[in-house]
Amino acid sequence: MEEVAVKQGFLHLQQQQTFGKKWRRFVAVLYGESGCSLARLELQDGPEKTRKKVIRLSDCLRAAEAGGEAGSPRDTSAFILETKERLYLLAAPAAERQDWIQAICLLAFPSPARNLL
Repeated sequence: MEEVAVKQGFLHLQQQQTFGKKWRRFVAVLYGESGCSLARLELQDGPEKTRKKVIRLSDCLRAAEAGGEAGSPRDTSAFILETKERLYLLAAPAAERQDWIQAICLLAFPSPARNLL
């Protein structure tokens, strides 16, 4: 059974390097929870690449806009995804940042009232 992506596009992830920090571009795919899988954000090196970073949304503590000091790549806006293990600094195209935050929050923090419908 093929999983359906809730949202996909390009995101940048700030990574620590030997001499400072560097932004790296990934193909990002956001999946919702199903009977066979957890809700998660997958960051892939490319569309056909098998190497990927998986962030489980069940471990998410918060998703929010980052402050102006984030220094994100050109034409992008930064946001924070904090999990139990780590703080991720991500950047999306400026027009899409709020959509990414909202989609992540809907999957990471499901409302009990929504489940009753």
